[in-house]
Amino acid sequence: MIQSIDELKVILGNAPEFSIDDIEPALPLIEVKTELSSATISPFGAQVCKWAPTDHPPVLYMSPKAIMDTSKPIRGGIPICWPWFNKHPSDASFPAHGFVRTKFWKLESAESNGRSAKLIFTITSDEETKKMFPHDFELSATITIGDKLRVVLKMKNTGDTPVKVSTALHTYLSVGDTDRIMVEGLKGSHYVDCLLPEDAEEVYQEGALIIDKEIDRIYKSMSSVLIRDLDRHRSVFIDKAGSRTTVVWNPWVNKSKKIKDLPDRDYREFLCIETTNAGLDRPTLYPNSSHKVEATIGLRPLT
Repeated sequence: MIQSIDELKVILGNAPEFSIDDIEPALPLIEVKTELSSATISPFGAQVCKWAPTDHPPVLYMSPKAIMDTSKPIRGGIPICWPWFNKHPSDASFPAHGFVRTKFWKLESAESNGRSAKLIFTITSDEETKKMFPHDFELSATITIGDKLRVVLKMKNTGDTPVKVSTALHTYLSVGDTDRIMVEGLKGSHYVDCLLPEDAEEVYQEGALIIDKEIDRIYKSMSSVLIRDLDRHRSVFIDKAGSRTTVVWNPWVNKSKKIKDLPDRDYREFLCIETTNAGLDRPTLYPNSSHKVEATIGLRPLT
């Protein structure tokens, strides 16, 4: 059941850090403003749409052409992809990246103390989800907004049989210009280039990553990633846990023109660094067991 604006307001309480933007009746957005940062969060997909430390440009990219009427996923921020990544392995009619990013989650709780705020959303299996994923599950997304942004996705198997799942915190990071960034932290790892045939060999990352063409790679890496952004004179870090793979994605020139909810030249303004369980990194959820994936994002001085 979709929560009404009044129900959301009751859970948010009277805390001055929270408000609701109901300009779009089909998609209320929760606005969070603390002393240290601000964020916009959508119950549709439990998706962080915007986050920026106080007095800094946005750290997350949101497409100005994002469709906000719940007819399709929101382009930008941190979509949650589950229980499969990319195309469904056997049925192309099922939505890419799973179904939880296009369903309303339930806001369970909200708390704040002036400097930080935390919201918890949940979603559980139902008859509709079982048509695509015939398993019982419970997901929770804990979103903490402060001097850093932290998203923790906990997935629990509430059914009777083991199941393998894929996950992505599909993070769109805002940059000044892709021509003037360097991506560090992936050196020495191997990756699958998803733009090559499926039987192509893995590739070794020899140094820092430069973005000068379309990129869609699954890195076998448990390391943190740092984007050195020369235009904005800052570095953006992405720390993670519960994830053995990192996806790096940018559509570049030609593919951007085919994405209707993305301006043609905005590929220069973002890079996706995704905290994932992708490729062969698919944890098994045994009955009554759980797995967590988390990403922590923040700023550091450019050195």
